[in-house]
Amino acid sequence: MNQRHALGQYFPAPLVATTVLLVLLILLTPVLSPNGSPPAGSILTQATLLVDHPQGGNLTTFYLRALGSTVRYASISVWSAANFSWTNGFPGPPLTWVRIANQTSLVALQFNTTSNPLALNITMLYTSGNSRAYYIGVFAFYFGFPLGSTTPTMFSVTTTSGTSLGSGVTSVPESSLPAGGEILLADNGGSP
Repeated sequence: MNQRHALGQYFPAPLVATTVLLVLLILLTPVLSPNGSPPAGSILTQATLLVDHPQGGNLTTFYLRALGSTVRYASISVWSAANFSWTNGFPGPPLTWVRIANQTSLVALQFNTTSNPLALNITMLYTSGNSRAYYIGVFAFYFGFPLGSTTPTMFSVTTTSGTSLGSGVTSVPESSLPAGGEILLADNGGSP
């Protein structure tokens, strides 16, 4: 028995060939994510709104950030409206909008409120070179109980098409937050 045959028992040819092929692919494959800033409008720059409301609490925390990455937004602007009645739909006018954030060069923005219900008007601008993407969303939130239920629930509705919220009122049990409260903002392209 020769030495190659003896090694073949421990290292079968198909396994060796597959391993060599994988090593070559790893070494020769170009970097799949850009070394600089990702292009505007890409999945790496997709803006999200994350909502957290601990069960039994009255404080709601909102987080604005990129989906799974740490890109820097050129600006983040947030307006809020409170003191309206929740009617299982987006509140009608008149709403009194108050600016709660207008900041530049941010990776993320966090803010808290005890207002319930609350409406938010959000604009996030990402730029890279000569390209830009505006991520927008107008939402209303209410924390309460569904009719005939004792489960604390977040109700949300939007007037902005292109967000990850469906049409009509969406409800998520508070026990599913914050993961169940992640909302993708609409990519409005290069104009606000």
